[in-house]
Amino acid sequence: MRDRARAEAGLRTLGAEGYVLEVDPGCWEVHGYLAGPDEARAESLLRALERPDLDAIVCLRGGYGAGRTAAALDLDRLRALRGAPPKVFLGFSDVTVLHAVLAAELSWVTYYGPVVTTLAEPTPYTMASLRAVLAGRDGLEVRQAPDRPATRALAGGKAEGVLSGGCLALLDWLVATPWEPSFAGAILCLEDVGCEPYEIDRYVSHLVVSGRLAGVAGVVVGEHAGCEPAGEEPSQTLEEIYTELLAPLGVPVLFDLPIGHGAHQATLPLGVAAELDADAGVLRLLEPATEPVTSG
Repeated sequence: MRDRARAEAGLRTLGAEGYVLEVDPGCWEVHGYLAGPDEARAESLLRALERPDLDAIVCLRGGYGAGRTAAALDLDRLRALRGAPPKVFLGFSDVTVLHAVLAAELSWVTYYGPVVTTLAEPTPYTMASLRAVLAGRDGLEVRQAPDRPATRALAGGKAEGVLSGGCLALLDWLVATPWEPSFAGAILCLEDVGCEPYEIDRYVSHLVVSGRLAGVAGVVVGEHAGCEPAGEEPSQTLEEIYTELLAPLGVPVLFDLPIGHGAHQATLPLGVAAELDADAGVLRLLEPATEPVTSG
């Protein structure tokens, strides 16, 4: 795989937290830009989900291919886990697709947060958020990191709903798939990486025009690392794009929380109740994210 050195550093970070780790051998395979053939990746995921001795699954990296992994899953085996105790499933970026699969097929709360490679050199903010969520603490809040510019309310107000979302491009990919999430009544979190502003415009406007954002309770716009205009052609800013496309929804919209591909990564438990206070720049969890996950 690419970034093996960073993956090994991230494993050391998790080991230092006291967790007992086991790495699936398939993680190191290389199949073009994928970590092995689709069927092999799907089998590795199913094996980990089925094992009663594993408390958590932490994705090694994001990258590409989660949609192909989802399509290769034996859904009968996956659905046989309905009613089984849920595991912590942690990852972000392309892993958005697998979050949607586990929500649709098993009704699990899953965790949108760092992968192993991004834990190679985590910031204190990232680790504090991850520890708090995995400890199952009540009353957790996601606020701006202290060394970042202040968040901005693109549309003010408060709203409550179930946390949903992930990487914008993958949420757009999920439209019309068997695992497409409904955002009705949701606090929707959006982030992305390496896109031109016009591409962000394309994804968001498609979600709006297709009716997928009808009934959304509120929107949190996370970080968009590397999404600046690449050339000298005129461009709108991301703030302008999100304001023009989302403000007409008539719901609170908060811009630039540390969610996604930035230096700081909040861990979000997708599927739990939350309150968005756009004016105060805070996202509050209204219920514990999980039963405490203990180390050792």
